[in-house]
Amino acid sequence: MRKPLAAAPPRLQRMILQLQKYDFTITHRPGKDIPVADTLSRKFLTYKDSSLSEGMDMQVHTVYSNLPVSDTKLKEIQAETEKDSQLTQLRKVIQDGWPEERRKCPQSVSEFWNHRDELSQINGIIFKGEKIIIPTSLREEILTKIHAGHMGMEKCKQRARDILFWPGMCKQIEDIVGKCAICLERRPSNTKEPMLPHCIPDRPWQVVATDLFTWNNKDYIVTVDYYSRYFELDKLHSTTSAAVIHKLKAAFARHGIVETLISDNGPCYKSNEFESFTKAWEFTHVTTSPHYPQSNGLAEKSVQIAKSLMDKAKADKRDPYLSLLEYRNTPVDNFKSPAQLLMSRRLRSILPSTNQQLQPEVVSYKEMHEKRAQRQQQQKRYYDRSARPLPPLIDGESVRIQEHGLWKPAVVIQPADTERSYHVRTAEGAMYCRNRRHLLNTKEQHTDEMNCSPERELD
Repeated sequence: MRKPLAAAPPRLQRMILQLQKYDFTITHRPGKDIPVADTLSRKFLTYKDSSLSEGMDMQVHTVYSNLPVSDTKLKEIQAETEKDSQLTQLRKVIQDGWPEERRKCPQSVSEFWNHRDELSQINGIIFKGEKIIIPTSLREEILTKIHAGHMGMEKCKQRARDILFWPGMCKQIEDIVGKCAICLERRPSNTKEPMLPHCIPDRPWQVVATDLFTWNNKDYIVTVDYYSRYFELDKLHSTTSAAVIHKLKAAFARHGIVETLISDNGPCYKSNEFESFTKAWEFTHVTTSPHYPQSNGLAEKSVQIAKSLMDKAKADKRDPYLSLLEYRNTPVDNFKSPAQLLMSRRLRSILPSTNQQLQPEVVSYKEMHEKRAQRQQQQKRYYDRSARPLPPLIDGESVRIQEHGLWKPAVVIQPADTERSYHVRTAEGAMYCRNRRHLLNTKEQHTDEMNCSPERELD
């Protein structure tokens, strides 16, 4: 009998107390393994020794009198239990005995049917084993105390299950924790979703990504080809749309106009001037989710490479353009070099090379595409090991938007053009476009003020 005495129902407590003076071993044997019925276990004596029963009741009462609950709280629970119609009916059923079938059980207490063997009542308080059953009028107060430390959902449920019981307790804990504004505001970030790889282009300089960055207090723009991984690096005199457009026009004049240009939502890319440029030069401009740089991962990676090349060249007092030239001539990930994939030839550098090596050589698109697809599948397989999809959001749904590490209330307006992105409105009336990973669906019900027209639009 490993179960603590206080954890057992009173019926078993009496049995345990009576058997404590004996040294015995209990072995369980399923009924199917007993071919001959045990007469003594099925035809027991009807004689009762009332003095023994009263003695056992006193000992059981002593066990419950040592519960770690103040006398004041026990009296309050006792008084509220007396007022609770459901628990009053339950106490009567416990005293009179449970019916043999559930359908004969009073409807008001039928939800206790599965726990009937563990229920008991002492001094007007009903217990499930050693756990106090809380009256309905006190449950809201108890739920508030359970979550007073703002622990997580599972810890709150474990804490409550350890000492308390009432039907639907865990569901109510989930509701109160799921609506706690303090906990929601400080929740960890959402887990990452499965990778959505970019499509492999059919030819060089078809799909290009671009991004701005600052190095050594100077602004630069990087423009990288999705097919070859070849990137152009240019210094900017300003980050205005006009300056960015000027550098892109120069790149397009060298390599041709792209079909698709991918960028973030920086001011220089969102201006009317840049939109006019895309129409005049007839290419599609695609923006990524705001504050979600990994959706423009190739451009971000190219920025890191460019910074690294310039940092090392500066430290070694070398010409950074020679470093950039060597990068363009170096094979990447068992592919041909970026220069070979873009221009079908090696670029002459300060390293010795023969005329034959510098002759143009067309790279097989089929071979390159197969290798690139295999590499993408491998990357996705490793990435998705710790990823899980987040449920889609619907218009008007209450959410929280992650800003500067905190989750703020908002409401979904509509899905954005970018995949896995949504337009949302905050309580202040500001409009945002955010990736699904930066949106937390909650059980809250926000006010109607969030559904009014926005005061301002932000990215």
